[in-house]
Amino acid sequence: MFNVFKKKRIENILFIHVPKTGGSTFIGHLKDSLGVKHNIPAHKTEKVKHIEIKHVDFQNNERKFIFPKVFHGNFIYNGKIFIIIRNPIDRLLSEFNFQYHILNGKNGNKQAAIISKLKPMPQSFEEYIEFEETHNYQTKFLIGRPINDKKPVTFEEFKIITDSFDSLPFFFGTTNNYNEFLNIFESESKIKLRKTVVVRKKAPEALKIEISEQIKERIKALNQFDFALYDYAQQQGKSSKVHKKFKFNKDDNFII
Repeated sequence: MFNVFKKKRIENILFIHVPKTGGSTFIGHLKDSLGVKHNIPAHKTEKVKHIEIKHVDFQNNERKFIFPKVFHGNFIYNGKIFIIIRNPIDRLLSEFNFQYHILNGKNGNKQAAIISKLKPMPQSFEEYIEFEETHNYQTKFLIGRPINDKKPVTFEEFKIITDSFDSLPFFFGTTNNYNEFLNIFESESKIKLRKTVVVRKKAPEALKIEISEQIKERIKALNQFDFALYDYAQQQGKSSKVHKKFKFNKDDNFII
């Protein structure tokens, strides 16, 4: 008589990487936790073991989201989808520092794909946030708009995203509550994550700036759809199963 062992079914998992939300830290942590070693940067890693990752399409000059079909039509996914949304104020600050300083957009480096196309070149964060190209980036990204798209988001487009959130097996996190997102991921995916997390692509402390309440209110007025996305993620991204306290190794070096 033969012993028959059933192979444990591996559930499909998809992570949607919205730029400047902490996605590279999460992907790097997945690689560290699962013992995956390769030289592909986190923001270009397409798979970690059985976990699919969808980011910006870096092969296309328009730098669109490579997988917008999640939010268009009757997309079906047999598994679980994870996503992190960031407070638009913090995200814009991170984006500006990355584009202007780290990628050296201030000196005309074309690799700074957003800021290098803004005319005239903004010389401060306050100037940067006024460009229509920077408004509601997270919403524009998910619906598949090209980078630097000036066209305002419509309510109908936003509704397509939230309808997909409601109809598909989405699990949410927010950058400012990262510990909770990692607990939700660990609980829902059944993947054990390392307790120590290496924070990647963190802007050096010297680049941090304080912004006034007036500027914060201005950002809210210009990014209403991104704030609605953030509020949605905050409401959905809660778990009574949170228990593990992750330790975040913060280094002033720009780790990719």
